[in-house]
Amino acid sequence: MSVSPCRICGLHYVPSLEEDRKTHAAIHKKYARGAQPQKVRDFSKAFGWAVAFNDGGLDRMKDQHDPELGKLVVAFSWWSRALANGVPEKDFDRYMDAHLAFADSLVSGEGQPEARAAIQKWERFAG
Repeated sequence: MSVSPCRICGLHYVPSLEEDRKTHAAIHKKYARGAQPQKVRDFSKAFGWAVAFNDGGLDRMKDQHDPELGKLVVAFSWWSRALANGVPEKDFDRYMDAHLAFADSLVSGEGQPEARAAIQKWERFAG
């Protein structure tokens, strides 16, 4: 059995096991409704406090967080805005996959036209 990590929720699960699939789907259902992974919430709070205190906290954060987490925080921010603008919850997985690929393309500078085209279907929810 092969364990797969989910880039969106962070769960390591075995896709061929029904119980794992159900657990994974339940987590994503919560996130589709607006909840966020703990690491996303923690990052947002840390960033907010670093800005609020303006005491060099932003510089300290650079070495404490993985760039992949930064992309995930941005993608969840985009999802939150889209959700507020009426995006169907059933689009969550496809939306997040496409928007994380778009974030990858922005950071790497590669594949931007294709990645941008893949997110166009949700543009009306961008607000």
